Amino acid sequence: MIIKLNHIALNIREVNEVTDFYQNILGFHPEYQFELSATLGHTIVGINQSLPAYFCKEELVAFELFVLPGNMNIGSVHVCIEMSNRDELITRCQNKEYKVNSIQIDNNPNLLFIWNQSGKCFEIKEE
Repeated sequence: MIIKLNHIALNIREVNEVTDFYQNILGFHPEYQFELSATLGHTIVGINQSLPAYFCKEELVAFELFVLPGNMNIGSVHVCIEMSNRDELITRCQNKEYKVNSIQIDNNPNLLFIWNQSGKCFEIKEE
């Protein structure tokens, strides 16, 4: 049996995060936009209204991003991805004032975490 990650669904606060964070910081490409029906919005996110949604992909990893109304932050997800140049990513994050936290544990490579505008946490490993 072959199992692969199809996508990770995340809640975001503002549409501009699609470009500002997922495209410009992480390098994902928006493939399409759709409207999540109120029925699915209630089932998946717990909100009984339709929601704008965006599907973004970079090679083998994809995100389905649901734009929540107001300051709602239903659900919390930690996503771990591998990248070839973490130092470049840190610089891009700092230039755009995204939160970055690098933690040294023993003699292992630093654990690197970054957060988007909605407070979602991403662990970044060196490829």
